[in-house]
Amino acid sequence: MLAQNAYCAYIYSYRGEVEYKKASSQEWKRLEGAAGQQLAGGDEVRTKRASTVEIALDTGSRIRLAPVSAFRLSGENHEQTSMQLHFGKFRAWVKKLTNKFEVKTPTAVCAVRGTEFSLEVDPQTSRTQVDLFRGTLAVKDNMGNELMLQEGRRLSVTPEGLGVPQQISKALENERQAGRETLTKEVGLAMSKEAVLGAAAEEIKLAEYQQGKSLIDVFGNRVQLEEYVMRPAADQFKLVVLDKRESRLDYFFYKGTFNTTLPTDLSLALRQMGGAPQSPSWYLTAYQTGRSNTIDSVEENATGGHPVDVNGNLDPSDDVASYFDSATDLYAPVAGSFYKTLFDYYSIQYNGTQTYAWAPNTPGVQSYLSSDITTTIFGGNANYNIEPSFPDGTFLHNRIRETYGTGDDFTQYDNYIIDDDGKPADISDFAGITSGPQYKESLLKWNFQQVITSSFFGGRKIDLVVEPKILIQSGLVQ
Repeated sequence: MLAQNAYCAYIYSYRGEVEYKKASSQEWKRLEGAAGQQLAGGDEVRTKRASTVEIALDTGSRIRLAPVSAFRLSGENHEQTSMQLHFGKFRAWVKKLTNKFEVKTPTAVCAVRGTEFSLEVDPQTSRTQVDLFRGTLAVKDNMGNELMLQEGRRLSVTPEGLGVPQQISKALENERQAGRETLTKEVGLAMSKEAVLGAAAEEIKLAEYQQGKSLIDVFGNRVQLEEYVMRPAADQFKLVVLDKRESRLDYFFYKGTFNTTLPTDLSLALRQMGGAPQSPSWYLTAYQTGRSNTIDSVEENATGGHPVDVNGNLDPSDDVASYFDSATDLYAPVAGSFYKTLFDYYSIQYNGTQTYAWAPNTPGVQSYLSSDITTTIFGGNANYNIEPSFPDGTFLHNRIRETYGTGDDFTQYDNYIIDDDGKPADISDFAGITSGPQYKESLLKWNFQQVITSSFFGGRKIDLVVEPKILIQSGLVQ
């Protein structure tokens, strides 16, 4: 491999906020001024939202890194050029050479001698998508299986191995068609107000639980609230909340996929989501949540769900001493095992910018210790901070502020419990509650409100109000 102090590439051009880190340093630095920064083996480059960078190699080849992507230049010599795409997307124009050009991702190794192609790595699932525009490309998975991809073809490589190649044009048309069907049939992100309301009108026809009312939020604005729970598929449930104000629409959805077909009484499965002393009959294998004001969005994705006895693993911090037993409507002590669902992959994004994610060191994680997962944090782990506070004294207003990097980037959640007139609840309003029925009865008098502000939102906010009645009916609140 190339010595780390020998330069083999340089920044040809860049746009927006781009950072680099030398192999000999743990410090990320922002690119400033004119292009030309030299890169050596072991150096890393990453882009933030709305940012791109083009890197020129001494061999005459070029690569272009897309927004929210991370790349490492492993090295270059007379025999081989090698690099790694950690996550995100890049496009490469490889000059036809006698040496080998190799790109590694979490799930694939691509080797070429002269071609034009793009790679995209999903940070949540580690799936690699390969698009070959010119030439041929040898693609190998983590099990050692290899395939020679032909020009004009797309290939997906997952932790399970190589997929089946297909025409790029056909794949793009399938994606566009799926997108059109999603917009017209299902409430999701990146939708206009009209599309959300239209899709919701169709979904409500299939709803098993539905609630609606008018109320005042904590800022004195009237909100028309609609909520429903439905089944998009035999093994899925979906909760949707719509908040219509005079000048805006905010909405939230939670879609969960279970390990098997859901029972006729949906609450039987939903009540097991919080965990139980016995291994559950129904558990989530994946979920997606979305929050939006039709301009900005917060999206969570988790996959690889599996039950784990958290009282029997190596992490004492996740032990459970008591839980709410829906059969008795009381809190019960836990004497031995307690099973909760842990997810191998998780990510959260604000307007498409990922701020936090994890992936398994080995699939089937047993805890969220560093020995089981590897985390990816926007701005670097050392500068990631979560600060909770209760800024309004005894009123139930909880504020959680996350800061990233130097602190210029942030996300803030303001959570309130309010009555129908917008008055915040006081701690004294929940004093003396000792049983499940009392807790549920008290919740029926209140509403939840969550206000999300972020440096990624351009001064806007997502403002959501939820009535807990539907959550109690369906079993989501126990």
